[in-house]
Amino acid sequence: MEYELRIKPDRREPKEAEIARGTGVASVPLVPLPKPFLEWQLKFRRANLRFFMTGEGDHDFAVHVGYMGTVNPNGPAPINIAAKGVGLLPRRDVEALAAELEALIEEGLSKGEKETREKRLEFLLRLYEEVELDPYSFTTIEIYAKTTWRNIMHDPSCSVLFSSYRNTSFLINGVAEVLGPGTPEYRFVTGLHDLFHLPRGGERKRYPAVYRIWAVEAYNKTPGPKAGERIT
Repeated sequence: MEYELRIKPDRREPKEAEIARGTGVASVPLVPLPKPFLEWQLKFRRANLRFFMTGEGDHDFAVHVGYMGTVNPNGPAPINIAAKGVGLLPRRDVEALAAELEALIEEGLSKGEKETREKRLEFLLRLYEEVELDPYSFTTIEIYAKTTWRNIMHDPSCSVLFSSYRNTSFLINGVAEVLGPGTPEYRFVTGLHDLFHLPRGGERKRYPAVYRIWAVEAYNKTPGPKAGERIT
């Protein structure tokens, strides 16, 4: 990695991100994720899980898909864009929740996908209904360690676009913190993925890292008179 990323003063109440290189230190202010974005995320994550559980009700899977742009210094184009599965992080008790996830995954692998499906979905619904979620960041897994990975190793700056067919769209600009195996966030995020997509063959994959994306600014990208307005 060509830099060191420091979240100041801490991850509970972040105010700025310092990007330290051999040439010096640059600082960018961090902001909370906008309330309309978080409300949209929670509304449809809950609705999606109820749909999976009952086959009925409203749903919108766009909350899970973010189109992530990163600085591409070595390619013919200045940026790279990749579709990513995006998740939210709990504000506290990450390690305890990760352990609970891992136990549910092991149960699913031993007893079967169909036999444990309802219990696994109930955990996810409880997560989005009862657990306080981090208002400053969201997350995604680095699966392939290709272009996005190489770009983030050079520069943590990124943009993530969320766009729904329901005429809702947000752009979050931020910085990506790289968190590797052994960190509570890595255990939680990869556990969340594997809980929903139980590993085939009974063995969990070891992903290179997860990204914790801290918000720097956010824009309304919904078509209409307020399209392009900064909202935080």
